[in-house]
Amino acid sequence: MKAVIFAYHDMGCAGLEALENAGFEICAVFTHADAPGENHFHGSVARMAQARNIPLYMPEDVNQPQWLALLQTLAPDMLFSLSFRQILSRETLAIPRRGAFGVQASLLPAHRGRAHLNWVLIKGDAETGVTLFRLIARPDCGPILAQEKVRILPEDDAHSLHNKLVSTSGKMLAVWLPALCAGQLAEREQDESQASRFGRRKPEDGEINWHAAAPDIHNLVRGLASPWPGASGAANGQRFVVWQSHVSADKSPDQPGTVLSLDPLVIACGEGQLEVVAGQAQEGVRMNGAELARKLGLRVGDTVSSQNTPQNT
Repeated sequence: MKAVIFAYHDMGCAGLEALENAGFEICAVFTHADAPGENHFHGSVARMAQARNIPLYMPEDVNQPQWLALLQTLAPDMLFSLSFRQILSRETLAIPRRGAFGVQASLLPAHRGRAHLNWVLIKGDAETGVTLFRLIARPDCGPILAQEKVRILPEDDAHSLHNKLVSTSGKMLAVWLPALCAGQLAEREQDESQASRFGRRKPEDGEINWHAAAPDIHNLVRGLASPWPGASGAANGQRFVVWQSHVSADKSPDQPGTVLSLDPLVIACGEGQLEVVAGQAQEGVRMNGAELARKLGLRVGDTVSSQNTPQNT
């Protein structure tokens, strides 16, 4: 069975390995150039393909005529897309003889779009998963062939959940791919009434709104944990990042953003209180909350704010 794969990062590496283990003849790999700021914590599809002597392509626009012509020449039986950052055209999807398929690290139709790993945590979801689906012109909207749920534990953050989803993808593709080739996976249309879509994260999405409830701020911290950019605030003219937090249901009469204690570093929220377990000052290194309070020059009664909002002290 001949396959072409469009893939990037760890999910792409898991897919490439699964296709290889399932006996596919991988006639081409399409990927993106490794981003210098990311390749120290994400796997490289490009390096993986090169190590296996698989033809490798990194086009700026995969839907240009030259790439369509190449795909037509390769004449793959199947096409797969995993974490690829370009939308494949209707013409591209029509080339593989037995269809084009995607693997999404969410339970479609929920969390279509970008950054679904982060958004499920930010929104406080209790579960997510991996979906194998047929690719159609509308992104993330094709019929579902198989799904596997992944429980989100209270202690999970973006890094741990990412690892769970990559591992689950590899394990389930080992089961799904032979069944797909044998025609044993029944398709079902997505329920549009259950659909949700989230866009690419913007820098301002990571700014902490201290007027929000403590559990919501905690979920933001979880969703943007390292190696993602982190949830950020500002104090005494300095930006800081919260890497790890803990929620307290204790109520405070103080205004949101008020520093209630320094060791541990506890900050009043719109509802409840947030303990900053670990954080980082601008141009600094990761440290515990008490160390961060000292680094920022905080005192009890000071006010922290969102990154771009002036604060009162």
